[in-house]
Amino acid sequence: MKFTVRKVAGASRRSVRGQAVIWLMGTMVACAAILYGVFNTAQITVAKQRTVNAADAGALAGATVQARVLNLAAYNNRAMMANEAFLIQMLSIESWLQYFGTTADNFGTLADIVGIFIPPIKIIGQILDKLADATEKAHDMLVKADDKAVIPLIETAKWGLAQAHTVVIKGGGVLAEDAATKVVDANRTHFGNHEDVGVEIDKRPKVRAATFALNQTRWWNFTRQYSANERQDSKEVVLNSRDGFSTSRKGEWYLNLNAGLVGTEKNGGSVLKGFDRWETQDTLEIWEKVPCKSGMCKEYQPIGWGRSNADPDGSSGDVWEPKRWAQKLAHSDATSHGGNSGKFSNWTGVPNVFDVRDKAADARAGLGVDFIVATRKSRAAVLTTDQMGIGQDTPAVTGSADMKERAEADQYTALAKARVFFERPQRGLLNDKTANPLWRPDNAKEYGSLFSPYWQARLTDLTAVEKGELLLAMDMLPDKILYTPGGQK
Repeated sequence: MKFTVRKVAGASRRSVRGQAVIWLMGTMVACAAILYGVFNTAQITVAKQRTVNAADAGALAGATVQARVLNLAAYNNRAMMANEAFLIQMLSIESWLQYFGTTADNFGTLADIVGIFIPPIKIIGQILDKLADATEKAHDMLVKADDKAVIPLIETAKWGLAQAHTVVIKGGGVLAEDAATKVVDANRTHFGNHEDVGVEIDKRPKVRAATFALNQTRWWNFTRQYSANERQDSKEVVLNSRDGFSTSRKGEWYLNLNAGLVGTEKNGGSVLKGFDRWETQDTLEIWEKVPCKSGMCKEYQPIGWGRSNADPDGSSGDVWEPKRWAQKLAHSDATSHGGNSGKFSNWTGVPNVFDVRDKAADARAGLGVDFIVATRKSRAAVLTTDQMGIGQDTPAVTGSADMKERAEADQYTALAKARVFFERPQRGLLNDKTANPLWRPDNAKEYGSLFSPYWQARLTDLTAVEKGELLLAMDMLPDKILYTPGGQK
């Protein structure tokens, strides 16, 4: 049987007409879905990165403010120590002038007596008398300066700095929060009177309890004021701030002669008794060896002496060892002619200063204070296709066009922590071209205190506990500790 196939051209074209349109529409739908996905992913990624950047910047800003507050306190503490060093310098000069005056006066009297028999010596006596008078006048002027100006000014500065420290240090935590908030707010877009929602500090009560309250508690507990018998560190700093003259005045070799049977001995310096009294003293004695029960003993005679004290009550203080005649004269005769102007009152002692609270040896290496910030950005503030009304869910035979993004707690969040720490530059740091003026002369490792202004800030990682508490406060499940950045240590 034979079959004949007839080709109908027009019918073939009609059977394939519209297929390209179907493929085009399908491709456009797929492209639209991809475009929506890429656009939404980009918007969400940018929103998340801005939230993270704002949290990091806020935490670092807050910690930097706290570091600057600690450095300000350190500079002010140094200023108070410098004032105390100046006071002991003035008292030492006053004591030395009195000693020099009594020495010149005594030698002048001796020269006047000898000058009766040896006339040329009388001229020396007259010169020494005039020198003693000039020294006494200089001493009296210095006494008035110390009494009327130096001590009152030092005490006023001490009181003022103590009050300022109380305000600044106690308020340092609030200043840090303000700086962090302003830095985070700066990440918002401002145009005229319009300000978008943008990133913000998470101020919900539970979150603030886990950030603001924690930050303030850590800050308040990091430092404290040391007073009364707790001022040992301040006392050591004051004592170490003295120069050689105000520390010890043993005198040159010619004031400490030893000719065998006769000689001279010069003593002097300053002593801080307890925390509230300075004693400065100078003595010059001549000695000779005389027979005694043990053989030959030195017998001392005073030549010159001087004394100056400062304490709250203007007391005479103690007789210095070895309590010979010269030391007793210095104790009882605070000025060159028996006055009391060399016994200063109204000096309140070693300053009460703020310093770090924890001075335990095992805490020194990691000494610091942390500052935490939590930021958030509402999902509604992110311009995605859903927020623009594109891809809304409308019932149709072709299916749903629902393309809503998902965000836990309906927000994008970020956590950041910065640490305020102490580090003084040390020798040998690679590529460090600017720190050499800050090196310690002894190259020792220096630990943190409020006597050195080397506090700084850096970002650091949250602990797993901190992160878990913050996630719960932000209405999020704490399982994200395991697979989100931070909190692994």
